[in-house]
Amino acid sequence: MQNDNEKMLQEIVQNTEMGKNTLDELMGLTHDQKLKDEMMRQKREYRRFNQAAHTALDAIGAEAHGQSAAARMSVSMGIRTRTMMDKSTRNLATMLAEGSGQGVLDCKRAEKDYPTASPGAMQLCHELGCFQSEAEQTWRGFV
Repeated sequence: MQNDNEKMLQEIVQNTEMGKNTLDELMGLTHDQKLKDEMMRQKREYRRFNQAAHTALDAIGAEAHGQSAAARMSVSMGIRTRTMMDKSTRNLATMLAEGSGQGVLDCKRAEKDYPTASPGAMQLCHELGCFQSEAEQTWRGFV
């Protein structure tokens, strides 16, 4: 049975994979260089958080479980549906802001759901939530 520490780290892995995968998919839809540059910057941050969570899971002898294939497909289909007729910077930024906001909520939920997670996992989750909160504001600037 997983303890709170492992559960929180798994949440971080899934959250960061969602961010990276979404950015990958949306990056090819825009010609706005400033938007692409910000997407690349944020993707690097998601990768950094993801690697930290993987390292922590390795340290406790656990295997990371990323996003399921069904979750990836669901997100991909949602993106295609919402961008079919509108690939504007405003629409993409709106979608990214919504996703970042959801990421913040997921971090807050994990902090409440796994209160006995290690201080390191708690800190990583908190930092990810702060990053996503800042990202949400950044995306709003493109709207």
